[in-house]
Amino acid sequence: MSTRQRSVIAYLVGAGIAGSFLFAPYVGRSFVTAAFPHLRDLAYSFPFFLLPVPWGLWNFWYQRRRPGFRIGTWGASLGVLMVAGANLLLLARGQWFPLMLLAFLSVPAGYYLLWSFIVGPINEFVGL
Repeated sequence: MSTRQRSVIAYLVGAGIAGSFLFAPYVGRSFVTAAFPHLRDLAYSFPFFLLPVPWGLWNFWYQRRRPGFRIGTWGASLGVLMVAGANLLLLARGQWFPLMLLAFLSVPAGYYLLWSFIVGPINEFVGL
């Protein structure tokens, strides 16, 4: 398999997995706004539809760089960057609140698990 083919497959694996999980934010929004009506603006302020792009690029970059640590750690570092971006977005919009700092613990932990048990095995399955 050529380097170009491996790169495209790596991007598609990452983007495809993230795209498969997009139902959670979209379904979760309606539940959050029903339970906590005051969070309506917050629930609709994140561009979840863009999530497959960084996941695909992050998996592409992992396959190209081959860093010296496991894919779960690589995914957790993406989680840290995504949370930092979300916090900056909320801060710029004037919607930031201190509870958002907890996302620095939960999102990277979830990303670590997703990348360790889903992205990594699928990468191996497709021969990356």
